[in-house]
Amino acid sequence: MNRTRNALIIVGILVVVVVAAAFLSRRGGSSALPVPTQKLTYAAFTVKLPENGTIMHPMTATIPTLVAGNIGHIYVRAGDHVSAGQLLATIENPTIQYTAEGSAADYSNAVANVSTARVNEQNSKVQYQGQVDTQKSAFDEAQRVYDADVALYKQQAIPRSQLDADKAKLDQAKVAYDQAVEQLRLGAVSGYGQNSVQAAQADAQAKQIANQGNQEQVAFLHIVAPSSGIIQTVAANPSDPLRTVQPGDAVTAGQSLFTISQSNQYIAKAEVDEQDVINVRQGQQANITGQDFPNKTIVGHVSDISPVAQKSTDSTSTAKQILTTISLDNSPAYLKDGMTVDVDILTSNIPHALVVNNGAINKDGKKSYVYVIKNGVAHKQYISIGRAGDTNSIVTSGLMVGDVVVSQGAQNLPSLKDGAAVSPMPSPSASPSPSGT
Repeated sequence: MNRTRNALIIVGILVVVVVAAAFLSRRGGSSALPVPTQKLTYAAFTVKLPENGTIMHPMTATIPTLVAGNIGHIYVRAGDHVSAGQLLATIENPTIQYTAEGSAADYSNAVANVSTARVNEQNSKVQYQGQVDTQKSAFDEAQRVYDADVALYKQQAIPRSQLDADKAKLDQAKVAYDQAVEQLRLGAVSGYGQNSVQAAQADAQAKQIANQGNQEQVAFLHIVAPSSGIIQTVAANPSDPLRTVQPGDAVTAGQSLFTISQSNQYIAKAEVDEQDVINVRQGQQANITGQDFPNKTIVGHVSDISPVAQKSTDSTSTAKQILTTISLDNSPAYLKDGMTVDVDILTSNIPHALVVNNGAINKDGKKSYVYVIKNGVAHKQYISIGRAGDTNSIVTSGLMVGDVVVSQGAQNLPSLKDGAAVSPMPSPSASPSPSGT
């Protein structure tokens, strides 16, 4: 009797143990599937377009020497602020100066010759007019004599021979007068036998053009700032790259002597692949980083997108690139013209969104779903996705802040099913990455 009762007690205890073990196992015991998790919260959603870029000044111009010669003086150094028209340097070239002095003298003489030609022409004109007046008087007198003789001849007061002689004198006077009038007319065209004013004026104009060219060459001996700005560089000596050009150094026409920028601010130029430019717009934020300034990020914004696609500077690439300008919000002192930097253009930048890791999203045909963990059990939950990045996506419906989801998809966890017991794995971060890349 006692043995039977003891056996029943033992059997009862074993049943309780087995049931409890089964219950504990189903509720997260040793058979629960360990899974990585993500607790949903609002976070910034960004999609980054990574590009390489180059730091430079906007509107940088090269100031060359326009004539050959030797450096006379240099009045500025790199970093100096200058005003438009300010003298930066002088070039010495005696040949240009002598030639300009000679052409200036030639032009002055040519101008004087115009005045002399006018005086001579006027004097000659007076002489020619005097001849006309003289011949006109002679012609009038011959006409008077002839007319008087005609009356006398009719009265038979003079012989016919006298009348014929007076008629011959009248004809000669008429010819002389006509010749004087014609010479006056032709003289106005030819300059009355002198060097014409027109010829003197043409010579003066030619001398003026030559002199203007030579005076421009003299002006080129003075190198001035084309606009207000900051001197970026002074040319290095061709034979000694470690020092800048100095007084006495030879320069050639067209040789770069200075570079000047109109602003102390910097921009970054980036080449965006033609397949990516559809996502780039003016005003988008861009983050600038670089190996030359580690652990620092400079914020900028897309300010210009070239309308022309051009061949990539990378000889191994066949794709075309679109030159994109990033205006920096500030220009720290450690930035230098020509630095190579990394440019991340934020093609999507939503500061407050419900974001889930892409690894948590599963597909059921065209539908998307995740596994939400509640009381140690995974529940299949269909969701709607808005914008998607490379690593994260925005959830527009189906989830809420505070939900804990399995952050790896079913394809990586074959045992993960709706209703499966799961055990959250320790995670270094309960929040999603703020970036969509």
